[in-house]
Amino acid sequence: MKDVFNQVLESWNSDQVSLVPPLDYGATIERFRAAGMNPAEDLATFYSIVGGMTDYGTDPNLWSCWSIDRIISETAAYSREWIPFGDWCIHSHIHVARSEPGDRTSVWVDYYSGLDAEKVADSLEDFLDRYLRKDETTMIFFDAEIR
Repeated sequence: MKDVFNQVLESWNSDQVSLVPPLDYGATIERFRAAGMNPAEDLATFYSIVGGMTDYGTDPNLWSCWSIDRIISETAAYSREWIPFGDWCIHSHIHVARSEPGDRTSVWVDYYSGLDAEKVADSLEDFLDRYLRKDETTMIFFDAEIR
């Protein structure tokens, strides 16, 4: 699991994506819990490695993986019980994390259409692995040109 998280961090560093400094695992869990959220272990581990992007920062494909502070801010306006953690193309749609049995996170996309969110990955690890492979079933859309 940590391998794919570190690969994401390496990719973002290579692309010079602006990131916030990560907190250690314990502080990450505490920060989420202080805001009334209970993330699964994999989501907390991910954030303790990458920290998230600075406000309104994106990768070269316009996906933004929010910082914990941005998650807290966005959660205040989000009506579902899940944890919103990123958006594509300046809020075209958002990615949300749902805690699952086994202390893992499934990833869903919410289009703000009034319909139910749609599952895009059974685990955060699978979502990020497919993101690194530019798999558009993650609902992140990539340029045709390979970097």
